[in-house]
Amino acid sequence: MRNSILTTLLIICFGYAKAQELKCLDVEYKLRGYFYAGTSKSDTEAPGGFYQASNKPTKNDQFVKKIGKTSDFQLVVNTDSIVEFEKGVKGFKVFLINNTDSIIKLSAQDSRISVIRQVFHNNKWQDIEYLPSSWCGNSYHSVYINPNEYWNFTAPCLEGKIKSKFRFRLYVGMTTSLDDIGNIYSNEFEGSFNKKQLKKEQGHKPVSIMDPYDN
Repeated sequence: MRNSILTTLLIICFGYAKAQELKCLDVEYKLRGYFYAGTSKSDTEAPGGFYQASNKPTKNDQFVKKIGKTSDFQLVVNTDSIVEFEKGVKGFKVFLINNTDSIIKLSAQDSRISVIRQVFHNNKWQDIEYLPSSWCGNSYHSVYINPNEYWNFTAPCLEGKIKSKFRFRLYVGMTTSLDDIGNIYSNEFEGSFNKKQLKKEQGHKPVSIMDPYDN
């Protein structure tokens, strides 16, 4: 019993120390979209050849049931769930939860769905991330999430000179079985950013003909 308690304490201390080592991103550009979603069922209408993410929806667990209290399709940010976004970069969890009784279909480009971060600045919401566009038709397809399932994503923590509040926006459009035209917004959260993130894009240079993205 004593050994079990000591092991648990060591794990907690190691996790805390690791979180302290991680740093928020301090950048001067809009980040490219990074929400990659696997699917609960195959898209039989897509031409194929697109990148297929392994991040498939999973059944709602007790934690997700607690934070996703409504019966909607919802985007929930949990900044208390500290994780590593990429090497050395502090991140947090974002959940896309289907608490409806319908299968929901979303448009994707090589498994990247249309989720971007927005900042409230100069009395309006503005994008500080962007979605790159593929010139290859095979990149475009759909992903699906069943009722009572959720996607688990990681987003980077940002820091900069300007304090503000943030949210994430998911463009739903007409690709969902809910026939909901428009956007879904997450809960708001606090942070900071740099002014150049409102205009300049991160950019991207294709590495080969198999990389169909110029931005």
